[in-house]
Amino acid sequence: MSMLTKETARSLATVLNNKLSTNYHNDLVAVLGTGHESSNERAIQSWLMARFAHTSFGHTNTLMDDAYEALTQHLNDLRMEVAIGARSEFPLECAFSPLKTLTDRDLQCIARGIYLLTVSEGSRTYIDTLIELALQVDGGIIDMIAAWVSSQTNSYTYFPSELTLPLAQRFMQMLKDKSESH
Repeated sequence: MSMLTKETARSLATVLNNKLSTNYHNDLVAVLGTGHESSNERAIQSWLMARFAHTSFGHTNTLMDDAYEALTQHLNDLRMEVAIGARSEFPLECAFSPLKTLTDRDLQCIARGIYLLTVSEGSRTYIDTLIELALQVDGGIIDMIAAWVSSQTNSYTYFPSELTLPLAQRFMQMLKDKSESH
């Protein structure tokens, strides 16, 4: 029996990243990672270390299959939470931890995470059009979402990724409201 090491997690993250289909090289950063990772691969590695660090495994193939199944299930669960309109609250501010300001990179990562959680393969064109109608600002879809995120909040407590799910849920509700009004 072995424990998951950082090196194994890095290798496994490479394989899992290649098996996943995403729109951007870093759209999982604010969904799976802390928001500070440089790529989807590093975000997957962070998620693996958090999820499987204390799990014993016998064969690498078993770990790879289990990790892929857990990862896809986790992403599907998050998408479902966003789609059904579940509401997560923003993390509470802590007196002992000062708020940190979102950078442009943070805003882009969160926007890509929101996009990943709100769009499905079959509905991309429809969602893009709905986003353009709802936001009515110049720029690409991700830039529009980043501007919306900036209008909702400009700070976080621990990690930028703590904002992704609550913002994605609010964003989806805004899109649903817009869809119903048209």
